[in-house]
Amino acid sequence: MNNYRITGIFTTRSPLSHISESISTNSYLSQDAILQPDGTIEEVFSYSGNAWRGQLRDLCATYFLKEIGVSVSLDFFHLLYSGGKIGGEQTINIEKAKEIRESVPSFSLFGGGIGSQIISGKIKVGSSYPVCVEALPVLPQSVHSLAKKITYSDLTTEKNFTRMDDSKKLDLIDNIKFDDLHLLSDEERKKKKDVATQMIMTSELVIPGVQLTHQIDLMSVNDIELGALFAAFKMFSELPYVGGQSNKGHGLVDYECFIVNTQTNENYDVIRMNSSSTHLSSFAEEKIDSYQKHLMEIKANIKTSKIGKIMGV
Repeated sequence: MNNYRITGIFTTRSPLSHISESISTNSYLSQDAILQPDGTIEEVFSYSGNAWRGQLRDLCATYFLKEIGVSVSLDFFHLLYSGGKIGGEQTINIEKAKEIRESVPSFSLFGGGIGSQIISGKIKVGSSYPVCVEALPVLPQSVHSLAKKITYSDLTTEKNFTRMDDSKKLDLIDNIKFDDLHLLSDEERKKKKDVATQMIMTSELVIPGVQLTHQIDLMSVNDIELGALFAAFKMFSELPYVGGQSNKGHGLVDYECFIVNTQTNENYDVIRMNSSSTHLSSFAEEKIDSYQKHLMEIKANIKTSKIGKIMGV
């Protein structure tokens, strides 16, 4: 078992949306307050660690089920994707928890609730902050020289989006039932207090080209658990979007990360993905291979094993 620290960098390839609040038709970016060296406070965009952690959990769960190739009970599905729930039988089943932790590395990493038990995970995912001068106090030393050249106010923009009311297009009106045509009048809509279909929405966004750095700490993990996480990174490279409004093309990113063994200071590249290619390091491939062998053993004995019964197979 080893402790590791992963440093990751997203680079936005399209505008990024990660909303903290919406007022009327305007939405605003999530921000954290950061204490500056001179004692002032500056608010800077933050892609929350909870959001990235949730995405990694989902990727781990999807990879696991895809490789095992079976359907599972609803309770086990929720355990994989959202950490389960607390409630039901008020007993502590140590053996069941141990079996799930040993058989399902993603559960061991992210933890969850089983009955009345809360099983702690081994992963701590930090928020991602833009490389800019206002974020210097929370950025790794390796990006400080670049950050000093960039001001946060230059990294965000506002963009308007229009949603049209297609019922007002004369070439489409024949597709509406005759009995409903009276509903299109402004007078009728006011009478019914109907919400307007046509509107202009404004979103605050992080611009393309911005680097966002984050830290992931791993406690007492083995090679198979590392492999589960690296497999999630690999799956992420197939559809590398973060944040919201991906239906508008927002949130497309490049990603790279490296890992340090905090006990020995050995460091390795893990993955580099961009618009043209994805490169996994030999260190990452080795760990994924260990995880893959573990999954094949689980799959071969799924019908008769304890974990198969727990999964509801």
